[in-house]
Amino acid sequence: MNRTRWQNNPDRLPVFWAALVTSLTAFLTPVCGATPEPGWSFSVRWENDTFGGTDRFYTDGISLALFRMEPRWLRSWTDRQGWPADQVAVSFEAGQIMVTPSDTRRVVPDPRDRPYAGLLYASASLHLQQRNTYHGLKFITGVVGPWSLAEDTQKWVHERIGSAVPQGWGSQLHNEPILNLVYEHRRKYRLWGAPDGPAVEVLPLANVMLGNVLTQGQLGGQVRLGYRIPDDFGTTLMRGMVHLPPAPRRQQPGAVQHGWSVYLFGGVNGNLVARNITLDGNTWKDSPSVDKEWWVPAAEVGGVLETRRWQCAFTYVFWGREFKGQPDLSEFGALTLSWRF
Repeated sequence: MNRTRWQNNPDRLPVFWAALVTSLTAFLTPVCGATPEPGWSFSVRWENDTFGGTDRFYTDGISLALFRMEPRWLRSWTDRQGWPADQVAVSFEAGQIMVTPSDTRRVVPDPRDRPYAGLLYASASLHLQQRNTYHGLKFITGVVGPWSLAEDTQKWVHERIGSAVPQGWGSQLHNEPILNLVYEHRRKYRLWGAPDGPAVEVLPLANVMLGNVLTQGQLGGQVRLGYRIPDDFGTTLMRGMVHLPPAPRRQQPGAVQHGWSVYLFGGVNGNLVARNITLDGNTWKDSPSVDKEWWVPAAEVGGVLETRRWQCAFTYVFWGREFKGQPDLSEFGALTLSWRF
C-alpha cells in the first residue's frame, strides 16, 4: 500500500473509516429474521414406573441426546430443496428400554403376561421448524434381547436400592437387530395471550413409526398454559421423537428473547398398533408373546420450567391396556433435563 498516497489524500480517510465501521456493525449486529445462531444442546430423559408406585410392564427408559442447531450442511441441503425453515437441527441419541411382566418374582413367567424384553439403541434425527410447523425424521438401530443389557441393568439397580431382584429374565426375547423409522409432524397455535406474558397454546401432532420394533400410527395433541411459553414444540415421549430441539436463539418477531418461562400442559393421543416387538415377540424366532390390543389410548399431564440455558420437564403418563388380559392401564413418570450451550 502507498502510505504517502493515503496520507496526502485526507479526503479518503473518512471514506475508509466509514466503510470499516459499517462492516463491523454489519458483522456484529444480528439481522432481523436471519437464520438462528448455531449452538448445541444436551438432553437426558428418564422414564420409570416408580413414579406411579409400580414395577411392571413398561418399567424403565433412559435416553441421552446431543443436538447441533444450524449445521451448515443441513441448512445448505434444506435451502437447495426449497424447504424454508426458521431452524434446522440434527441430533444423535442413545438409550435403553426395558419391559417386564406384572409378577417379576416368578422364575417361569406367566405365558399370559407381558414377556421380558430389553432394547439398546442409537439413533440419528433431522428436525425442521418453520413458524408454527415442526417436522422430525428419525432413524433407529440397535438390538433387542440379552445384548441390550436390560437384565444386568435392572438387577444391578434393584440390588443397590434393596428391591426384589426380578427372577424371570431367562425367558426374555432373543437377540435380534432392530431397525425403525419415525416421522413426526407438529403444529402450534396460540389461542390466547402474548409471547412475553400469560398464554394458552394448542399443539396437534401426528406420528408414524415403521420397523420391526414398532409399526404404528399416532394422533393426538397437547394444550399448554403458562407464562412466557417458549417458542418450541412442547414435550414428547420415548415412543416418538423422544427429544425435541430447543427454541431458536434468534426467534420470530414477537417471540420471547430472554428470561425464564414456566407452563403446565396436558395431552391425549391414540395409537393404532400393527406391530410391537415387546408384545408380538421376535420377528424370525419363536419367543414369548401375547395378543396385543390394536388401539391404545394415552394421556399425560406435566409442567416445564425453563431459563435461557436450562429446561426441566416432568410428565406423568397414563398408558392404556396394550395386550388382552392386561388388568389395568400403565402409569409412569418422565423427567427431562436439557442444557443449551
